[in-house]
Amino acid sequence: MSARDESMPRPAKPSLRQRLSALFEAYGSIAIVTYLALSVLTILAFSIAIWAGLKPSTETGVLGVILAGWVLAKTTVPLRILATLALTPGVAVIVARFRRTRAPVAAEVADPRDADAQ
Repeated sequence: MSARDESMPRPAKPSLRQRLSALFEAYGSIAIVTYLALSVLTILAFSIAIWAGLKPSTETGVLGVILAGWVLAKTTVPLRILATLALTPGVAVIVARFRRTRAPVAAEVADPRDADAQ
């Protein structure tokens, strides 16, 4: 590295919030659904883990397990945001492929207005 390279300021790395906002702008509903799916799966995973250890027998106990799973899942928000940032582009590719394979099927369906014109 030369002295000239060291004197040039490096651009500031965007914050996690800025990167998440940019992701939501770029991918829209796919990013939101990915984040919500990760949230639900995290709550379920914690609830099942707690349930396995406690074996609640009353309805109040079941609600307590779900609430505890939600509280523990809230502690993983930064990790879920990072996972969303990492997974959303791949999910978008899968969704695009799925939509692309389904589009020809919809195009093959005859338009009912064409039958009237004949």
